[in-house]
Amino acid sequence: MSETIVAYQSFVGVDLHKTTVTLVAVAPDGATIAQLTINTKCREKIAAWLLALPRPSRLAVEAVGFVEWFIECFRPRVDRIDIADATELANRRGKRRKRDPGDARDVALRLARGECPLGYIADDELMQLRKLGRHWRQLSTVQARAKQCMKSMLLAANLRGPKFDGASAQRWLLAHGHLLKPAQRRAFANFTHVVQLIELQRQPLRFAIIEACRSERFAPLTKLLRSVPGIGEIWSCIIAAEIGPFDRFPNADALEFWAGLTSDLKESAGRTQPGPITKAGSRTLRWALCNAAVTLCQSDAKQEAIRQRLIRKTGGIKGKANTAMGRRLVRILYAMVRDGKPYQAGPSRRRNAAANKARAAKIARKTRKEAA
Repeated sequence: MSETIVAYQSFVGVDLHKTTVTLVAVAPDGATIAQLTINTKCREKIAAWLLALPRPSRLAVEAVGFVEWFIECFRPRVDRIDIADATELANRRGKRRKRDPGDARDVALRLARGECPLGYIADDELMQLRKLGRHWRQLSTVQARAKQCMKSMLLAANLRGPKFDGASAQRWLLAHGHLLKPAQRRAFANFTHVVQLIELQRQPLRFAIIEACRSERFAPLTKLLRSVPGIGEIWSCIIAAEIGPFDRFPNADALEFWAGLTSDLKESAGRTQPGPITKAGSRTLRWALCNAAVTLCQSDAKQEAIRQRLIRKTGGIKGKANTAMGRRLVRILYAMVRDGKPYQAGPSRRRNAAANKARAAKIARKTRKEAA
């Protein structure tokens, strides 16, 4: 049913916490109909409370990290359910004392007036793809930390190590593990097992993500995203799943803000200065964008020149420059999807060619030295 046709008789605002939830229902004129504060385990009582409201009813729950169960459970109990943008709500409310009934009533009243800032609720298919991508990020983070610990141990022992994939690390440990002290050898072996286990888990997960993105719904978008050097099958699927329909954003600024890549402006003594990014959106999306942007810079000379300029501007802080490149990439992707045009690559850095040339020169020097 369209919102312009339905005349809702009750508007419900929800302030959700881990163990308690507060619901306030108001009439179209703003008069309070009912209020409920209850433990989140009492789902049947919450459902009965919602069903007793005047129909048709519309509900908005303030966005939190664990809101998914609430939406799935109570979507059938109301005629329409929305998610309220917590960041925008906080900006509009300003500084005031936080009270759960007051917050729930504020959401309900804004919803009744048509002034509630609403977010996007992904459907089941899109949400499942998001979960696969987020699980991929979590496994990748654990794997990266394990590899970093292994590198630190070898650096402390002044040793050169392997490539740090599971098989190479295991071979190195068997051949050179005696060079480490017993405690370090045990720790290195443990981290090797962690890396091998994650590699084993990521392989079927990779197939599941790619298979999901080959559907008729996602294939055209992911194919367009893969035209960007550095965005492969996995990152294209993660970006497509986290953003969802690009056309729900009126412009690139809105997408950048939603992704949490916009600088948080700070005012002091009448001056406004850009601070760190807001991080208001999906952590997985920012992770994929920033990593893909760095990979893009490795092959595109134009983008790498911009990145180097940003590094100099930030005083040599590569992390800030990489984040800025992620922000730049999301704007490029928005323009690509809006116009339906693939990425127009700049001059190639020929990074692999240079590396191969250096490797060949090293081998030639070694061969001449052995011959002499």
